[in-house]
Amino acid sequence: MVEEKEDYRRFTVSLPQDLYDKFEILKEKLNISRSDCIRKAMNAFMISEENISESEGEVVGCITIIMAHEHLKHDNNHENKKNQEHLHDHEIEHFHIHDFSSKPFYASAQQTDSLVAKEIQHHYSDIILSTLHIHLEFEKCMEIIAVSGSYKKIKALRDNLQRLKSVLSSGFFVVDRKMNI
Repeated sequence: MVEEKEDYRRFTVSLPQDLYDKFEILKEKLNISRSDCIRKAMNAFMISEENISESEGEVVGCITIIMAHEHLKHDNNHENKKNQEHLHDHEIEHFHIHDFSSKPFYASAQQTDSLVAKEIQHHYSDIILSTLHIHLEFEKCMEIIAVSGSYKKIKALRDNLQRLKSVLSSGFFVVDRKMNI
């Protein structure tokens, strides 16, 4: 049995010197060939562009959102002041004592958005594989949502989340196209 060789094409790529230098450093760091790097980059680019330009089809990817997070104001009662007396000035800046007991309060836009974001995600539970909530800074969080399904529906989920007032930025990354076998 004769094994068929894959047909390859050669071409020349012109790059600015600084981009070429960065590329060379990366390929050395990854310990892969120039051709393999370019093949992988081209494949990722084509998958992304192909899926973004098409409104049909099944995709796998993730949605990322950075949200502002406003905290509930705590009561400046005697117990909180007593607890804070032990802390040095630089510690107070990063340490917050809150009363987390259950009581009615008026929600801020960020708190309302957090609840709405959860409701939106429940509505799209058929395409959401997993979510990860990360506290980046005291007043900034990131939500990473792994998705798989119809490109149209995933885009609708991203668009609905993007409309929330507390969303500072968002991204939608198509990692692969699902193959119908």
